[in-house]
Amino acid sequence: MNASLTAENKKLVKALLRIGRWANESEIVRYGLHLVAREVEAERQRSLEPISAGVLARAYRKLDRATHAEDRALGNASSYPRPGELDA
Repeated sequence: MNASLTAENKKLVKALLRIGRWANESEIVRYGLHLVAREVEAERQRSLEPISAGVLARAYRKLDRATHAEDRALGNASSYPRPGELDA
């Protein structure tokens, strides 16, 4: 695989090599990819965290009556049937 770098990126790589932390350009690129992967994983984890009850309560308080009624109706429609509800 080949990667193209801008002139500015190349200057940065050369400056990072002078620091001495990395032995070559490939190590710098691998380290950068590692950091990007960690950032993406952290974002994914944050998006999967449950929403706290306090945040939900504040959000629901901002809704008008019609939206509350619609929300309840959707919740009821997507819940399990109540005992006897399906009896003919």
